[in-house]
Formats: sequence, C-alpha cells, structure tokens
Amino acid sequence: MTRPANVLTAVLETHGGRCACNGACGKTHTGDGERCNAASSGKNKPLLAAPKAPHATDVQNAAAPLEELRPWCWPCWRDALAAERARANDQRGQELMKAQMGLFDIGTDAAA
Repeated sequence: MTRPANVLTAVLETHGGRCACNGACGKTHTGDGERCNAASSGKNKPLLAAPKAPHATDVQNAAAPLEELRPWCWPCWRDALAAERARANDQRGQELMKAQMGLFDIGTDAAA
C-alpha cells in the first residue's frame, strides 16, 4: 500500500473529492443528502482537510486527528468556523456572566 503524499490526499482518498459540509455553514445544500458536494473551492482553490465538526480555535483544528478530518470547500469551512466561534464565544459569555452573579449580591449577611 502506498502512503499518501500529504494529509489532504489521504482525506480525499478516504472520504471522496467533494465537500463534506452538511449544513454546518448555515446554508441549505441541495443534492446528495443535503451535502455541499463542491469539488473545489472555486477560483482554482482546492478543497481543504479540516475537522468534521469545526472547533473554535485554530489550535484545536490543527490538532484534530486524521480520522476526524473531512474535505471542505473554503466557503463552507469559513462560514462553519465562524458559526462555531460565535457559539463558543456566546457560551463563554454566559459562563462568565453566571460566574460573576455572586459578586454583586448585596444581602443582610454581606453587610455584617
């Protein structure tokens, strides 16, 4: 068995040469199971290998194991990544707000 030349080649050989986005980008795709299926990213840009479910940080995305990678077109990846980062940012904001709620509780016990 020949070893693939690079990660993208390995991902394309395993998962096919079409974008694997199933709507994570926020668009409604038509076609095979509502999958994007783009064969390129347009303007002579190839597909890229990225995690099946985008992570909020570049470090997490870069550390994703090969088994987690799928082919993505750039427009779908850009929009899916932005959506995940917005979701993670909102979650962090909610967690921060919840953690700070006790800081401003003024009760009878606090005055003592």
